[in-house]
Amino acid sequence: MKSGYKPQRLPVDASIIDQSYFFDELIDATAKLEVYKEKIKDSKLDSSWFMPTLQQKEALASSALEGTQATLDGVLVNEVVPNEKDKNLNEVKNYYSATVSGYEYLQKRDFTDEFFFKMHRKLMAGNVRKPKIVGAYRTEQNFIGRNDSTHAITFIPPDPKDVKPLMDNLIDYMNNANDNLRPLVQTAIIHAQFETIHPFMDGNGRVGRLLIPMYLFAKKQIDLPCFFISEALERDKIRYYTLLNNIRYENDWNEWIKFFLETVKKQCDKYIGIISDINTLYEKHLEIARELARSSNIVDIINLLYKHPVTTAKQISEETDIPLTSINRYLNLLVEHKILFTDRKSRNRNYFYFALLDILK
Repeated sequence: MKSGYKPQRLPVDASIIDQSYFFDELIDATAKLEVYKEKIKDSKLDSSWFMPTLQQKEALASSALEGTQATLDGVLVNEVVPNEKDKNLNEVKNYYSATVSGYEYLQKRDFTDEFFFKMHRKLMAGNVRKPKIVGAYRTEQNFIGRNDSTHAITFIPPDPKDVKPLMDNLIDYMNNANDNLRPLVQTAIIHAQFETIHPFMDGNGRVGRLLIPMYLFAKKQIDLPCFFISEALERDKIRYYTLLNNIRYENDWNEWIKFFLETVKKQCDKYIGIISDINTLYEKHLEIARELARSSNIVDIINLLYKHPVTTAKQISEETDIPLTSINRYLNLLVEHKILFTDRKSRNRNYFYFALLDILK
């Protein structure tokens, strides 16, 4: 059997990286990320309302890269009517839980082994596909294969004995990078290096993609770890995997960094559009709701819909101080005016905010 790949340590040799090669992409991506940041700050709706929904969207996209079959509607319905038997939905739910866990950890600490272990345990919780070792680095060799019927090996990650020293080097770089590269470029390097080390038996792709918003948050490039690119990578995944392998076999960091920055810009454009559309929708439906009922309660319900586009009267009652009878009355008004739609069950009805779901899709 071939030995595992032996990656170079970070920082990457300065002679290898030609910053002029991706200079324009770096300027564009940095500017777009700043616009995205300001768009969230200036939103009519507090970011705490719609950020969980964007995180669920990312969880879905990242899991899709690993072959998980789930839909946004299914994920959101699962929030109000959990189906613990559905492994696909549980993988998506775990990804969201790992995002929250990583965010909470970084508010108090730097990157550590435990940061990675905690996220890995969250990802592997419950009845999802579970490797032999959870919440610790691998002690066996793993492989990366084609995502097709052949499963032909395309890359052999480092030997198990090399994983801990390589992760120590990566973590030190994440906490103390001194190569004078911009944070977005460092993020591209960190993601690629983590995927090359492949320190866990399973879940490396999802942990590696979570590192992107986590590192940008830690470096104060974004105010919340809510900038995700899995959706864009899913659309261009053959190029994504090819460029990662080109780093390993051809030492071509420049093409990968350029692609990463292009992807950041594309996803920023998409998020900026989504937030603009959400703001327009929010103002429109808030105005209608205020005409339907002269009460702050209906405003609270409208706000909550941006956190839970699929919801129930019970869920709203648990997150607000509004009496259940009032909630039902307001929900009926919103259904009557086609802001909400319902499955019309006699009990435990689900309410769907399709206008928002259409924007997110």
